[in-house]
Amino acid sequence: MPSRTSRTDLVISMTLAEVFLLLLFVVWHGFSATINNDPVALLKEKVAKLETANSEFDKQLRGAKEKIVDLQWRLDFLHTYLRLPPEFNERNENAGAYVKNACKEECRSSPVCERPDNVLVEASVIHGQISIKVLSSSQHLSAWLAGLGHHYPPVGVPITGGGQIQEFLEDVRSYYSSSSSKVDGKECRFDYRLKWASNDDYHDGRVGFEGYFYPAGITQVSER
Repeated sequence: MPSRTSRTDLVISMTLAEVFLLLLFVVWHGFSATINNDPVALLKEKVAKLETANSEFDKQLRGAKEKIVDLQWRLDFLHTYLRLPPEFNERNENAGAYVKNACKEECRSSPVCERPDNVLVEASVIHGQISIKVLSSSQHLSAWLAGLGHHYPPVGVPITGGGQIQEFLEDVRSYYSSSSSKVDGKECRFDYRLKWASNDDYHDGRVGFEGYFYPAGITQVSER
């Protein structure tokens, strides 16, 4: 049976533990109250938060500046590579189409001969029947042909004779080799459009005309 002394020691030990916990709670509560009510402590807390936010903003700003530098380099490269004019404005609503056309020209092995429209003829191969129609009047080609005493076909009038077609095509080929066609020291090349009906027409049209022109549109028409 436990002695009275042991029971007394146990009670005292429990009481001391409770007193210690009570004192700890009082001190913690007083410290919290001091922080919550102390303007200096509140100000320090706000300053710490602002410094953290400012550090994050500085990081984002450095990243944005690096991105701007990279985008400016890309833009300058495009201006140089595509030979965009100084007055070119990226914010213009037609800027996308202008750049697309410039990229298309850069992919050509030969530059265009006539601006703004480089499509010279529309060729038609329908069930073996071949015809061409000149779509535009090229000032450079017309002047060069006139200098040789050759005739420039009337615009919009179909040419169906095989001899006439071949004569015009050979004139165009000779023009490419002349100094009049040179663009930045390179031979230029006109474009053409092709209309075809059967698979044989497609083959004959492309083989027959792409020795003289670059394709700018190939359209199949219904067979009748």
